[in-house]
Amino acid sequence: MERLKEILKRALLPDPPILTNPNRIPSAVIVPFCEVEESVKLLFLRKVDNNYHHGGQVCFPGGCIEEKDPSPKHTALREFEEETGIPKEKVEIVGALEPIETRSTPFLIYPYVGIVKDVNGLHIDEREIAKAFFVPLDFLMENHPIEVKPYFYKGVLFNTPILEYQGEIIWGATARILQMLLNKLVPALKQDEVKKHGDNKSGISQG
Repeated sequence: MERLKEILKRALLPDPPILTNPNRIPSAVIVPFCEVEESVKLLFLRKVDNNYHHGGQVCFPGGCIEEKDPSPKHTALREFEEETGIPKEKVEIVGALEPIETRSTPFLIYPYVGIVKDVNGLHIDEREIAKAFFVPLDFLMENHPIEVKPYFYKGVLFNTPILEYQGEIIWGATARILQMLLNKLVPALKQDEVKKHGDNKSGISQG
């Protein structure tokens, strides 16, 4: 994981640019890298299927920026802890991605990438989250670039990157954030592999 952390730091922005758009609701998420069963995986959540924004969708932990939050990074960490039950102190932010806008709702998302040091405390907030699940980084890399396909959501057709894993559908803003991440990480890992012959295919599972 230490090697992956250094590669992420080189590939990512130190902080996202802060944008001003009065027509958008600012929010922030954590893209969480975790070591689970001796392999690197990303943690995703699926929201409770209600009438609220993005109900039933797969997402990264996060939420809206509140007035009390001193920064989008603070928001992302606060929401991560609230939704997963894992203390924010167990997350090390290693970089950020460019902010993106949702297409069906008026949100502006600031994505931060974090290394979660321990997932043993994972306990979702069932008022908001229906499920937490992990996707192996190797699987995500093998499916990069994520294919763009038409997808219907609540009667509306979207053209979106879309990826299925064990019955869970990753699409929309979450898939676009994931695509941005992989666009940076995959070539960085390949470049690192060239320098370190003989490592495993992703160069990350041995720590």
